[in-house]
Amino acid sequence: MADSKTAQSAEAAESAPSLPAVTDQQKEYAKQALKEFENRQYSACVSWVSKLVGHRSSDSKVAHNKAVVDFYNSGCKNVEAFKRTLENLCQMTNLSLDSREDVDHAVIFYNRCIVLYHQRQYHTALKILDKLFQIVEPLDEYLTKKTLVLLVELYLCTHQPEKAMSMIGYMEKLYLPSSKSSSGGQGDDDKGENKDTKETKDGGDGENWKARISMYKTRCLIMLKSTKLCKREVKYLISTQSTNTTVIYLKSNFEYIRGNNRKAIKMLGTAPQAQLFTEMGECLPLMYFNNLGCIHFHMRKHHLGSFYFRKAVRENENALKDTGTDRPLHKHTLSRHFELLYNMGIQLLHCDKPLAAFDCLIEAVQVYQTNPRIWLRLAECCIQANRPNNEEDRNLEKRMEVIKGSVGSGIHRKLIIGTGIYSKDVSNNHPAIPQASLEFASLCLRNAMLHLNPLEVEKVVTTDESSDGIKPVPVEPTSVAAPPGNPMKPNEVAHLRSSILAASSYVALNLNNHLMALHYAEDLLKQPKLSGAQKYIGHLYMAEALVELDRIADAITHLNPESVTDISTCPPEMKSDQDKQDKGDKGEKDLLAESTEAKSALYPWSPKDMSRAKAIMQYNLATAHAMRGEYDKAMSNLTESSKNIGTPLPAQMYFLKLYLDLMEGRRKMAQFVIKDHFGHVTPNRV
Repeated sequence: MADSKTAQSAEAAESAPSLPAVTDQQKEYAKQALKEFENRQYSACVSWVSKLVGHRSSDSKVAHNKAVVDFYNSGCKNVEAFKRTLENLCQMTNLSLDSREDVDHAVIFYNRCIVLYHQRQYHTALKILDKLFQIVEPLDEYLTKKTLVLLVELYLCTHQPEKAMSMIGYMEKLYLPSSKSSSGGQGDDDKGENKDTKETKDGGDGENWKARISMYKTRCLIMLKSTKLCKREVKYLISTQSTNTTVIYLKSNFEYIRGNNRKAIKMLGTAPQAQLFTEMGECLPLMYFNNLGCIHFHMRKHHLGSFYFRKAVRENENALKDTGTDRPLHKHTLSRHFELLYNMGIQLLHCDKPLAAFDCLIEAVQVYQTNPRIWLRLAECCIQANRPNNEEDRNLEKRMEVIKGSVGSGIHRKLIIGTGIYSKDVSNNHPAIPQASLEFASLCLRNAMLHLNPLEVEKVVTTDESSDGIKPVPVEPTSVAAPPGNPMKPNEVAHLRSSILAASSYVALNLNNHLMALHYAEDLLKQPKLSGAQKYIGHLYMAEALVELDRIADAITHLNPESVTDISTCPPEMKSDQDKQDKGDKGEKDLLAESTEAKSALYPWSPKDMSRAKAIMQYNLATAHAMRGEYDKAMSNLTESSKNIGTPLPAQMYFLKLYLDLMEGRRKMAQFVIKDHFGHVTPNRV
C-alpha cells in the first residue's frame, strides 16, 4: 500500500534552501502524525497533518503525506483523486527520475507505481520503477526493500521471470545473512545501525524475509518450468510455512506442472476455506475453482472442468457484488471475468460445444486482442460448428444422398444420381459479423497470423559476391505476447503458425477460394518442425486445391500413398523427448507434463492408423485419375482404398464407384452396388 514519510520529510526539509526551517512545533506535529498513522488512527492523523500543512504549505513532502493520509482515511477508495494528486505533485515540483537529486522524492514515484500496479497497468509502473532502481542505493532500507519487492512482482506480472530471478539474487546478497557472510559483509555499514528496527517495521525478521524471497523464487521457477530447482524451494516453504495459503497454492501449482494432477487437487483441498480474500484482494474461492478447472482440463475431464469454471465465474460475480462499486485500491481490479471466460471457452471447445465456446471467446477477445491463440480458437469454433467430424459421411443419411430419386415407371424408370454430399455454396454471411461461420473463421485466422510477429529482417555482411555484400537474414522473434498466459517461445510460435496455416487452407477450400488455399498449403509444407499429421493434411489440401485449379498432374504428385510414413500429432522435438523418457532418461519427465501434445491430441485424430491414412490418400488419388479419364487406375486405387478404409464406407466412395462403373459401361455392377447398399430403391435402368 502507499507509504508515508511524515516525520522524515519534515526533518529533511531543513536542508532545502527554498523552504523555511522546521520549528520544534512542526517537528512535534510530524511526530504525532506519524504516531497516529502507525496506530491506524487516520482521522486523528489527518488533523495533525493539516496543522503541518498550514505552516508548510509550499513543502511538497508535506503535501504528499497529506495526500497519503487522506487516501488511507477514505479506506483507500479515493484512488483517482490520490493518483491525480501524485501526478500534480510531480508536475508542480518538476520531479524527474533522470537525476539523483530526486532521491528525497522517490517515495512519490513508488506510490505512483503502487497505484498503477493495482490498476494492472504493469508496463507503465515498470517503466517508472526501472528508473527508480537506478537510484535505489541512496534510499533508506525500508523503501529499498519495498521497491525491490514491487519490481519482482511487476516482472512476474509482465512474464519476465529471468529479470525477476536476477532481482531476487540482488535481494539475497543485500538482505539474507548467509549471502552477506559469504560476500564479506558487503553493504552492512551502508545500511545504518537501525537495520533491525526497519526489518521489524517491514513485517518480519530475517527468517520471514528469507521465506518471502523463497516464495518469489518459487513463482519464477514455476513460470520457467524449472521443476528441479523449484522442488527444493517448495520443500523449504512446506517445512517452514505449511499453513500459509500462498505456499499451498504454490505447491499445488508445482505438482500441476509436473503432471501430478491428483496431488495438485489434494493440495488445493488443504487451503483454508474460511478466508475469502487474500491481502492483495484476490478472491480465494474463485482461484480454487479456476485451478480445479485447469487441472481437470489436463486430466481430459472436460465436462467436469467446465463445471468448475462455471463455479469460478459465479464466485467472481458474488465477489463483485459483495465489494460493490466503491472498492479499496487492493480490490480495485478484483474482477477476473475475461480470464475466466477465456478458460471456459477453451474447455467448452473440448466438450464439443463450439457455439457455447464461441460466445465465451468472442467476449474474451475484446480484451485479449493481441493473443493469436484466441483468434485461432475462435476459428476452430467456427470450423467445428460447421463440420463437427468426418464420421458423419459414413452415416446412412449421407449414403442415401447418393441416389437423389427416380423418374418414370416400369421399364422406363430411371434413377437420378445425387450431386454430392458437400454443398460448397458460399453463404451471404459478412466476415466482419461475429458469428460461427466459415467467413468469420477466415477473418479470425488472418488476425491470428497478423499477431504472430512477422519475421524481422536484419542486414548481415556476407561472404558472397553480391553487389553490396549485404544479405537480409530472417530472424525469429524471441517471444510473442499471448495474454492472459505466458508469452510464446519461438518453438511455440512455429507450431502455432503451422496450425493457423492448416486451418486457413481448410477454410479457404470450403469457401471456394482455391488459389489462397493453395498458397496456405504451400506455406504450411515449407514450415520447419511439422508434425506428421500436419504434413499429411498439407499434401491433401494442396492436392485438392490443385485439382480445383485444373492442375491434376501436379495434384497427383502430392497423392502418393507410399509417401505417408507418419501421421502422429507430436512435433519432432517432442517425440525425441518422449523417446528419451522411454529409454530410461527420466530427467526431462517434468518438461513433458507442460505440453498437451505430449499426452495425446486434443481431438481424436482421424485417420487413426497408417493403413487408413494411406486408404484416404488412395481414394483421393483415384478421384484425380478419374478426372483425367484414367478409369483403370482410378478403379484400382479405389478398390485398394475400400479394403482398408473401414466400414461402413463413406458416401464419397459410393459416388466414385457408381461414376466409374457407369463411365466404363458396367451397368450390372452399378445396379449391384445400388441393390446392396440402397435396397429401398429397385432400379430398372440407370
